Amino acid sequence: MSMSESPPFPFLSLPIHLQERILSLLPVSYLLPFLSVSRAFLSLLRSPTFPPPPPDLFFLLFCPISPPFPSLLSFHASSFRWLSLPIPSNSPLSLSRPFATSSSLAVSSFPLLTGPLHGCDRTGESLVAARMFSSRPPQEIPPMIRVGDPYVLAVIPDPDVPPSSGPSDHFQVIAASSSKGGVFSQVYDSRHGEWVPTGEILCQFVVLGNTALVNRSLYVHAYMPDQLLQFDLISYKWKFIIAMPENMMSSHIFSYGQNIYLVAGFEDLGVISAVRVLMLDWGESREPLGWREISFLSEKDEVFSGFTGGCCWLFHFEAVDRDGLVCLHNSLTNEILFFDVRDRSWVLVPPCSLPSKDTKWYGHATEMGLEVLRPVGA
Repeated sequence: MSMSESPPFPFLSLPIHLQERILSLLPVSYLLPFLSVSRAFLSLLRSPTFPPPPPDLFFLLFCPISPPFPSLLSFHASSFRWLSLPIPSNSPLSLSRPFATSSSLAVSSFPLLTGPLHGCDRTGESLVAARMFSSRPPQEIPPMIRVGDPYVLAVIPDPDVPPSSGPSDHFQVIAASSSKGGVFSQVYDSRHGEWVPTGEILCQFVVLGNTALVNRSLYVHAYMPDQLLQFDLISYKWKFIIAMPENMMSSHIFSYGQNIYLVAGFEDLGVISAVRVLMLDWGESREPLGWREISFLSEKDEVFSGFTGGCCWLFHFEAVDRDGLVCLHNSLTNEILFFDVRDRSWVLVPPCSLPSKDTKWYGHATEMGLEVLRPVGA
């Protein structure tokens, strides 16, 4: 080696399988800088044999009010810091907010991909599924069955297919709409490429809200009347589970492990005076027994005072969850509060030091995968 040559990285002298094993222990956000270190690292991380790294969880909380959206203001839970994440310019997320997400998969609208008629709805846009932060082209979804005004409830990756970096993984999209007899539902399965009607819920709800997945069942929060519903993803049948607690002003259901939870703000004289986390108790025959409180946050708690901004009333909060973490957002003060169901702790997030002017709540979570390390066609 000449004096002008730089010594090689000692790490690169290890066998390839050891290099892959060591780097695969790091979350994706820690691997991204390696792409610009050397061509050897670039080839290593983009190799088809490189094993999937551990989940790297980001809460995508705010974005610009109007498209195009160049980046998302996000909170990285593991490092407890705010980050600005750039969105690929050809991603559907640069033009519209997702209707539903699951892990890194998102369903959103996109300008027509294939012509003036095929794949479009009445607004001249098509539904697409895409991996967040991937530069790969999105997968087009055909128009929903026009019963009432259908909207997307959830997107669910196929549990029988191992996660990969491409947008062609199999998935299901569940949608619903109001009809005269109740709520009409339909399912799109990417294996078959078409929407299938799955019947009606024989009750007239105003709207179906957020969802939580446990095994092969989707639990849905229905409003007015407030109920917890279950949708079996194999039989496509609906079932009433249990009524929601009374006097809630804001609420959000989520799952962790095999359990269903509810985080809710309860009102007193027209304002939220307490935030409670409830777990759904099941009997031996899997019949619901009721809601059991596992955590309570009141006006007497310092964290609650910080979340409300000290002297501001709390009327409503928005929420997003992933992997046992629930992020609550106070739209009046822009304060962010986290609840961790694993240790039942509450943590107030420090104010964001990144530019946040003219931003709007985004409210999704993603786990970055290998797709951010690999270019189109890899």
